[in-house]
Amino acid sequence: MTKTTHLLSAIIPLTMLSIIGCGNTTTPTAPAPPAAVTTANVYILPGGVNLGANAFGDEPIVIYMGERMRWRNLDTLEHTVVADTAALPEFSTTGTLAPGGERSFVMNTPGTTRVHCADHPDMVGILVVRER
Repeated sequence: MTKTTHLLSAIIPLTMLSIIGCGNTTTPTAPAPPAAVTTANVYILPGGVNLGANAFGDEPIVIYMGERMRWRNLDTLEHTVVADTAALPEFSTTGTLAPGGERSFVMNTPGTTRVHCADHPDMVGILVVRER
């Protein structure tokens, strides 16, 4: 047996094993795209300082679990919205929101807390996170 014949007799079975080993007939599937997160806008209304308990609207702020809560300052003054309790751990404060500013929080814990503006304590509201 020549060296070439001996080499071919070793390579052919290895090649066949490689081909057989690659015989996976299932087609890989692409991973599912992440679910879109719904954004619920919460507004600090223009002239909020003069609106007191209506500075964030005339109803409690209701967000559903898994939604992104986006605070938007539509007023001409800076505001810092603060939770009065730790009932909703995803939200404790917006930090200072300049006019036109916004901050977002994904809310995953159901519960209720009162909120107020640290800069203007008469601006108050109620934040509720509910299950769907």
